[in-house]
Amino acid sequence: MLNRRHIRTIVIQSIYSNSVELIDHSTLKTHITKSSSTTLDLFYCMIDFIKEINLYFNNIESKKFSCSFVSQNPYFFFFNKLNQKNFKRKQLVNWDLNLNYIIDLQSDFIELNKKYTELNKDDKDSKLEFFIESYSDIIAESDLLYEFLEDQNLNWINDFPYINSFILKNIEKIDLQNPKSFHLPSLYDYQDEIEFGQDLFNNILSNNEDLKNHLIGRTPNWDSERIAKIDYAILITSIAELLYFPSIPPKVTINEYIEIAKEFSSPSSGKFINGVLDNLIKDLTDKGLIVKTGRGLIS
Repeated sequence: MLNRRHIRTIVIQSIYSNSVELIDHSTLKTHITKSSSTTLDLFYCMIDFIKEINLYFNNIESKKFSCSFVSQNPYFFFFNKLNQKNFKRKQLVNWDLNLNYIIDLQSDFIELNKKYTELNKDDKDSKLEFFIESYSDIIAESDLLYEFLEDQNLNWINDFPYINSFILKNIEKIDLQNPKSFHLPSLYDYQDEIEFGQDLFNNILSNNEDLKNHLIGRTPNWDSERIAKIDYAILITSIAELLYFPSIPPKVTINEYIEIAKEFSSPSSGKFINGVLDNLIKDLTDKGLIVKTGRGLIS
């Protein structure tokens, strides 16, 4: 969930949202931790959302109406068994008071339930397939839910794809009889990633002027002021990683930031970031400023 790409985006968002000159160095140590904690808050909110969906369809179940692939689905019911204790949440959502976000999805669940019922399958694999399809195609694609999460916490929109991927990936591995088979993460699980983010952010703050100087004359023809700002944040972060993280291969760095640029900037931004970094790597390597060490790296 909290992989290095996600941590990189947290750093980029921080640079994009604030002038790095105004960031208080005393808050650096907790900044990445707080942002990571926000991601886990969303994860547990989505776990609660799944629980509430199962409860809702059980409550409306009757002799005349049944959506059994939700109400009697062991994969939906599995989440009711989960008991998170290792992470103290800062932000919660009471879905019982926000049932409209489930009601908005009701017809889609009913339609999908009809599709699976007509297939005349009631086995474990079908229940799992239903859960995956309903989560990926109904829950994760809900515009109303997306807007609600954005209103709750602006950062949650960037976290949402990572959370969805984590849930879908891990639901396929669970033992339905063992709630512990679905890992409920805490910040302790991601200490290496958080430390990486803190080190990256610290290097940007400490070397901001030098990093800006490396970009002089290398970023012509930006599409707009806004795009320039996000591309600037991506470039500053990627250059800091190239210069101050000797164990990370340049190809890994450049590929990561190209993908981030494609997602968060303009359609042509990935190509733009690639071009700037490719030329910059050659120049900085020739000057002896990029030195990589470790297995498979040239020192």
